[in-house]
Amino acid sequence: PIGLRPHTKSNTITVGVFPVKNLRAFLILSLLLLFSCGKDIPEEDVFDNPLDEDEVTYETPALTFYPVDISIDLGSSQTVHVFVLGIENLAGSYVRINYDKVKVSVLSIIVGKFFADAAQAPVFFYDDDAVNGIIEINTSFLGSDSVSVSGTGSLASIVFQSTTDGESSLLFDSNCEFVDPNDTAIEIKGFGIGVVNAQ
Repeated sequence: PIGLRPHTKSNTITVGVFPVKNLRAFLILSLLLLFSCGKDIPEEDVFDNPLDEDEVTYETPALTFYPVDISIDLGSSQTVHVFVLGIENLAGSYVRINYDKVKVSVLSIIVGKFFADAAQAPVFFYDDDAVNGIIEINTSFLGSDSVSVSGTGSLASIVFQSTTDGESSLLFDSNCEFVDPNDTAIEIKGFGIGVVNAQ
């Protein structure tokens, strides 16, 4: 029968038909193989990509920031992208963002690649109300050519500068709007939250 049986003239044991000289090494090796084969994939870091529609905890189409967690040195700047996720036939957008005017300031805002890469150049303008900490961004296609974009992409890139240490949030306002080429409203079903941590 297959099993462990000691040799009569040495400390060697036999596993099946193979002699093994060190029982302790054999047992450790066996345990390592057992646990390595049965190890489950850890469930940590499930949400590490805010642009993956399968990972976000809200419905799409949605608005989010990338990155969502921004670590920045006091007095330095960081680019934050405003992204739309899972949109169909987007022809125009109005995005309103609230930020902590005491802790961060806006250095610049430029159009994102989502509209800029389309066949027709978009109309893009923005307003930064530094007194109240409100950014308003308008992007749209003009004319009746039914130009629109679909999928996931950047609507704008904002460069923030930290002015005071501490944590603050970037929040989308509920007045944000999406429209299709017929100027029909597209419901925004989810909003991501950005966190700026200056130190």
